[in-house]
Amino acid sequence: MTEITQETQEEVTHEISEYLESFKPRAMDWTAARSFAVKNLRIAIRYPANFLVWGVLPIFWFAPFILMATAIAGPGTSSHFTDISGFDNYIQFVVIGWFVFMYLDNSIWAIGNNFRWEQMSGTLEPLFSTPVPRISILLGAAISDTIQGTMQAGILLSVCIVLFGLEYSLVAILPTIIILTLMVIALYGFSFMLAGLILVFKDPSVLTQMISEMTFMVSPINYPVQALPRSVQFVSYLIPTTIGIVTIRDIAINGAVNLLSFSQAIAGLGILAVCFWTFGISVFNYSEKWTKQRGHMGGF
Repeated sequence: MTEITQETQEEVTHEISEYLESFKPRAMDWTAARSFAVKNLRIAIRYPANFLVWGVLPIFWFAPFILMATAIAGPGTSSHFTDISGFDNYIQFVVIGWFVFMYLDNSIWAIGNNFRWEQMSGTLEPLFSTPVPRISILLGAAISDTIQGTMQAGILLSVCIVLFGLEYSLVAILPTIIILTLMVIALYGFSFMLAGLILVFKDPSVLTQMISEMTFMVSPINYPVQALPRSVQFVSYLIPTTIGIVTIRDIAINGAVNLLSFSQAIAGLGILAVCFWTFGISVFNYSEKWTKQRGHMGGF
């Protein structure tokens, strides 16, 4: 009997890994986040044609707006557009809007869809049964999608500069990086909220499509904020990309940094980041708890 007990103890000892022995609960696990991000990126680059689609497809999205503007106002720029926007080159104006919008589009579609793909492949329940902080999984998905979004936006901007002969100020490079970084951090919180809603509602297509169209409509991508009704302008500035588009567009086209406006943009994005993260993580935690209590985590 003693020998059997010793053998059982030895088997149990062999089954315990070094990771589990040294494991301690933590608020954030960067190893898990990195692993999740690397996994998503490997899947993405498995199909090289995606790189072409990422950069070229958005051109076909905003080409109708350029053709429509040309048909209405001619090849030049409308005087009314110049008066309300302060810019005299519509194409130069629109390209910046779409460049920044690539990050919002990724935050709406990609992170939430990551959990849907895990669900459809049968790995969502095992993933959520691991002793890893959920914020690590969310950030891993967010980081991989940000890298893809940056590549997409970079290809889009490069192709448009060559295709339309556009020029932007080099002074805008550092301020653009700062604004984009803060904007993306704020959008992470927005993405966390969507990921939680997708755990509850399962199929993300209708939900994400509705949110995507609403944010696209109130964002100053193809037209200046001043073209929107005043009440909608207020809503527009609650979306981090609005501040990003307005600030980057002004610096990239005019070639000068207004320290007061730039500081206000940083402060605004910082406030939105805190609000979005607090609300987004709260929604995600509640959604996870609600889904687990009903046994719907792996359901369709």
